Amino acid sequence: MTVSKVGQGTLPKWWRDASGLSQGGVVEVRPAHDNKKSIILTPKAIKRRGAVGLLRQFARCPKPIEPPERHKLPFK
Repeated sequence: MTVSKVGQGTLPKWWRDASGLSQGGVVEVRPAHDNKKSIILTPKAIKRRGAVGLLRQFARCPKPIEPPERHKLPFK
């Protein structure tokens, strides 16, 4: 099942924020096997592959990433 940016369906905003689905995403739907016919929604991790996935991951950072400090290596 896909949750859109507006939270398609009746999913509460606090749940979407807590599960990382405030911008939408994919969830796995499984039956709970109880007498109430409940379901369990589990957010699926986004597959980050290659440069495109890396750029998506960096775009979600709340602040810019500072470059690491360079270390001089000793030479023989």
